[in-house]
Amino acid sequence: MAFDNSTRQMYDVDLSCGKCGTHISQLPFQPSGDRPVYCNECNRAYRQTRPSGGGRSFGAPRQMYQVDLTCAQCGGKITELPFQPTGDKPVYCRECLRARRDR
Repeated sequence: MAFDNSTRQMYDVDLSCGKCGTHISQLPFQPSGDRPVYCNECNRAYRQTRPSGGGRSFGAPRQMYQVDLTCAQCGGKITELPFQPTGDKPVYCRECLRARRDR
């Protein structure tokens, strides 16, 4: 993911990469000091080698499952989900799920 540094706030820092030791003078976030900070190259290498299980890679299309379900709250028809339902938990349509999260 590339960022346009002219529109994103950058923080001046004086740090070394926690992996290779490269000097880091600017970051797109204020480091908290409790975790190591890595340079662009080490971050890029890590993202390319980490397993994608447990999360999805940015830019990768999300697998969608075709279903024929009814929303547990409003009774609306659900035809597509980003997960395979197991039947042991209620399934909500997008609008009802959003409303439940906003409570």
